[in-house]
Amino acid sequence: MMFRCFVCKSSFVTVQMLIRHLKVFHAFYPGKKFQLMCYQAGCHQRFWTFSGFRKHLHIKHRAKNLDQFENEPIIVENEPVIVDVADDVNLIPEQPENSQSCNETRQHTQEMCASLIANLQSCGVATNVITTVVENMEELVEELHSNVKDDVVKLLSNDEEIRTKFDDYFDNLENPFSKLNTEAKRKKHFSEKWGIVEPVEVALGVRYDARRNRTTGTYDQVPITDKFVYIPLLQTLKFIFTNQEICDHFVQPCEKTGFYKDFCDGNYFRDHPLFSEKPNSLQIQIFYDDFEMANPLGSKHGIHKVGSIYFVLRNLSPKINSALMNIHLLALFHTEDVKKYGFDLILQPLVRDLKILECTGIEVPFSDEPVYGTIAQVTGDNLGLHSLLGYVESFSANNFCRFCLVDKQTSQTVFRDDDPRITLRNKALHDQHCNDLMVDPTLPSTFGVKRQCLFNDLQYFHVSENYAVDIMHDILEGVGQFELKLLFAYLSDNKIISKTDVCNRIYSYNYGFVERKNRPTRINLEQNGNGIGLNAIQTFCLIRNMPLIFGDVLREGNAHYRLLLLLLQIMNIILSPVVTDGMTVCLKHLIVDHHQLFKELYPHRRMIPKHHFMIHYPRVIRKIGPILHVWSMRFEAKHRFFKNTIKNFKNITKSLAQKHQMAIAYHWESMPFKSIDCGPVKTVQLIE
Repeated sequence: MMFRCFVCKSSFVTVQMLIRHLKVFHAFYPGKKFQLMCYQAGCHQRFWTFSGFRKHLHIKHRAKNLDQFENEPIIVENEPVIVDVADDVNLIPEQPENSQSCNETRQHTQEMCASLIANLQSCGVATNVITTVVENMEELVEELHSNVKDDVVKLLSNDEEIRTKFDDYFDNLENPFSKLNTEAKRKKHFSEKWGIVEPVEVALGVRYDARRNRTTGTYDQVPITDKFVYIPLLQTLKFIFTNQEICDHFVQPCEKTGFYKDFCDGNYFRDHPLFSEKPNSLQIQIFYDDFEMANPLGSKHGIHKVGSIYFVLRNLSPKINSALMNIHLLALFHTEDVKKYGFDLILQPLVRDLKILECTGIEVPFSDEPVYGTIAQVTGDNLGLHSLLGYVESFSANNFCRFCLVDKQTSQTVFRDDDPRITLRNKALHDQHCNDLMVDPTLPSTFGVKRQCLFNDLQYFHVSENYAVDIMHDILEGVGQFELKLLFAYLSDNKIISKTDVCNRIYSYNYGFVERKNRPTRINLEQNGNGIGLNAIQTFCLIRNMPLIFGDVLREGNAHYRLLLLLLQIMNIILSPVVTDGMTVCLKHLIVDHHQLFKELYPHRRMIPKHHFMIHYPRVIRKIGPILHVWSMRFEAKHRFFKNTIKNFKNITKSLAQKHQMAIAYHWESMPFKSIDCGPVKTVQLIE
């Protein structure tokens, strides 16, 4: 039973010897271009891990005949090699035959060790743990070198001169972990290798905090500088385009076909002064949200709440942008600092870079001319968008909508945004409202506007032209749960089915293999508010299966059942990745029918503000394309990296930003884009 190397065609007795040969002599280590091929008779299957390669050889090629390898060089495991130095003095490793090959092998070994450390860092392992692991590995390699040296010297003759040369050779043999045994060395190595964009700390202001003096025992006022972390946008863009796969996936705008597939198919892109004139301009989609770093039920709740600003390039396809490694970090800051200093100080570095991008542009590998860019849309949940863009943050306010000037009372009777009672916001109206606030600073707000947003200083973007909506919070965590709760109350109040039976049906229903992780786990029908205690994906799973779970008790023609079906039809359109003009017209009438039926069934219940946001969906789709591509689902998944990474709460914004930049660089090095397209694959040879 022999195993053959696909590189040099050498044959080996065991699989382990072949694996060791590939690692040591050909320096194969996990990375973006890492690929192994089975070179056994008639088999050319490819693998991207050593474990899969090893398993394949053991299972598929255990009983190969030795005859086919008669003329091949064979290396036998555990056979001692006796070296006669008298026959060939050149066997002494003083001057290798191919020094360049040896240097490349050592370099690959160094990169293999660096890849191991980068993998640990990207998984969120603490720095002190990584340092301990590297130190132990360094000692282990030193011990292995020493053991090999002793064994080799024993096989040599008693020639003192040759023994001295071998001693010198092993003494000069480098330990691959020695260049990575400190945090500073690792940081320098990875910065030179990947060109990592380093986070920059920006001062917000100085505050005084009471600190106990250990000498006197009294409390003194100590000045503390509040800072936030900013990752320079222009450097990040240059770093992005060093990846050849990103350049290859750069999407060119296509001609209008009547289908809305992406941002460039919307009217906003067609009428934009920059995007319409220079279609290759960078379309930067910004996302803002807050997330809790500590236990939300613990005593530190709210103290370590962090705000984050991410961005993606809409020039890439939605499939590429769905990968978390393509969601890039712009800023991390404490939410408490926003309350003290406002958003303007945090947005200043970003706006400065955006102005340079709008006026000067940046050099990219795929274009001979500078490429310009600006903000395409700002996304986030409703509270985050209102606080960032300068609108009122209370949705019980009289003018709560960021798209129109409708008041709270009129919103209960207006169900389409082309109704004459609705006045849509525009740039002139918004500037007028901001001027009114400047004239009379005592006004808390004017028609829902609290302050001027710094994004309005940009040449090609204005907050009144930000059409992004968040169907995750509007529908799945808003209207959907609210109407499900009313429906369950209707079933129990009319003695159709009890609340206990409602929960039992939901829990016992077979959602199938695909939805097994998304099934509702615990429904709370007694809690206050409009929700039932589910997250967005659980609500989505439940609503889609409601007709099957309760179809026997909700008969055809039941008005409450029809309201549920109307909501499902609306969700089918707004969650579609491809939409037509006709579908937007259909969506408008479905929303009107849905809202009218809701008021008929629940005349004493007020529609929530998220009901009103729905009436703007058809116009939003015609402006910026499918709204599925601007929801918060994938961006909020990005929060998991920071929540899983944090180990202590000392200067957490800088620590998290550095770990994130390292993880992004490592993922681009080790994960090819083809894994986004189809995931793990198995290659099958059809023709021999």
